[in-house]
Amino acid sequence: MNGHGLTGGRPARVSRLTGLALVLAAVGSTGAAADGAAPAPSNYVAGLLGTTLGYRPPGEAWDGWQHDATTLVGYGRQLSPTVALELDVGPTFVRGRYAAFSLTPGLVWSIHPNVYLAARFVVPVDPETNLVLSPGVGLSRAFGRVMPTLELSVSSAVGRGNPDLGVSLTAGVLVFF
Repeated sequence: MNGHGLTGGRPARVSRLTGLALVLAAVGSTGAAADGAAPAPSNYVAGLLGTTLGYRPPGEAWDGWQHDATTLVGYGRQLSPTVALELDVGPTFVRGRYAAFSLTPGLVWSIHPNVYLAARFVVPVDPETNLVLSPGVGLSRAFGRVMPTLELSVSSAVGRGNPDLGVSLTAGVLVFF
């Protein structure tokens, strides 16, 4: 990951985690509207925590858990009962040390009341900018205006050439208003 410029040669995994977290947040909002009980409010805030389960740097072998954590907060807006746009922001830490800060816009599509697909575009802005594509699939369950989510994503930092590959898991909570 050195070619992506996040930190310590592992920037893509940081971005992947951020992307996963964002996907979870967006998916949760669309699932609420599809739940059938009552129309979900059109806005939500999200709190997310993600980590990289596996990572493959360009031209190298797969590595396991990356000892990273990405914390995110976000805002989402439903465009329809099954489609939402969101923006998440937050830092990534590797082995307890700050590694990067990212902005993550995303599009979430609820394909079932409890299942969603997400397309996230992670943009690390510190220490260096990049673009990480991060599609994912998630599970969500609405409890009134609160919705926990769990999302599995793959990611690849493509903004600086030499794409890598990562797999991330993100848990989150959405609150609709």
